[in-house]
Amino acid sequence: MQVQEQNANEVRMELQVLGFFRNNEYFNKIADGYTLFGYQLNPRLTYQPTGNVVVQAGVLLWKDFGAAGYEDIAPTFTIKVQQERWQLLFGTLEGNLGHGYIEPLYDFERLLLNRLENGVQYKLSTHRLRLDAWVDWVNLLYRGEDDQERIHGGATMAILLLERPGRENAADSLYLSLPLQFTAQHKGGQIDASDLPLTTVANAAVGLELEKKYNRRVLQRLYTRNYLVGFKDFSSVGQLPFEQGHGLYLNAGADTRYLNTMLSYWRGDGYISELGGKLFQSASTTFKHPDYLEEKRELLMLRLMKDIDLADGLDLVLRLEPLVDFHDPQLEFSSGLYLNFNTSFFLAKAKQ
Repeated sequence: MQVQEQNANEVRMELQVLGFFRNNEYFNKIADGYTLFGYQLNPRLTYQPTGNVVVQAGVLLWKDFGAAGYEDIAPTFTIKVQQERWQLLFGTLEGNLGHGYIEPLYDFERLLLNRLENGVQYKLSTHRLRLDAWVDWVNLLYRGEDDQERIHGGATMAILLLERPGRENAADSLYLSLPLQFTAQHKGGQIDASDLPLTTVANAAVGLELEKKYNRRVLQRLYTRNYLVGFKDFSSVGQLPFEQGHGLYLNAGADTRYLNTMLSYWRGDGYISELGGKLFQSASTTFKHPDYLEEKRELLMLRLMKDIDLADGLDLVLRLEPLVDFHDPQLEFSSGLYLNFNTSFFLAKAKQ
């Protein structure tokens, strides 16, 4: 959601469309294989009362092909205040992939299956620091309900440690940064009738990211991103198969004019993440093997990615991700096609 000073006092219509096809050919006992195919449509009416404040209201329609009706129809509403270095959002958040999490902490598929986050979000951006702190109120508890309130939250931070321009070409820059990330999930309440105990779980990651940009005909960027990942269950009565766990997540990639590639290695030990990617878990999320545990996980993944600009506001993303599980060496893969369309047009100008 953009806040532009020249749009002050304007009423505008925005349209965001995501068409998706994702096919997971997984044959292990940790993550299910399945296909997601459909679209998400989010028309929004925006009003910008001042140069730095925007109010937005709309609706998200989620359609899965092959299913009757819509999977979900949900309202969206956001008030956003934007200053030079920071932004404050109340309502529907700029979440999911926008947070910038690594996959062991935040699953890419939440964009398709759990699109909306509603709560409050604070974003800070300076030359040396980027911060995104957020709270998503997943389920509200009313008095006497046989249910629990559910809250997700967390923060991502990146601190720039080193920036060095190229000797012959200033655009060939080198960057070294320190990423810090965490998520927390809470389930409980004081006015519920549920017999379920209080649950509080946290996941965190710290690492180093080294990136070299190139202003060349083919090669555009080389990078490595490496993280130590941890999980801890702080609940008084544990309900998870592991109380704590950890993992090592190593990545190396290259962006070129024709194709982007990234090689990833994961080694996990008793790691669980409710919000994280299913492949990285040590406990099964499958339909047929729900009680299966694999305390030590070791994976090697290759990601092949291509972004294609089709028109103004319209782009196509192609992904192919083969992987090998070292404990069950068979070739598995995920493939995806994503069509994104974003547009905005003027409707009216409010009278002063």
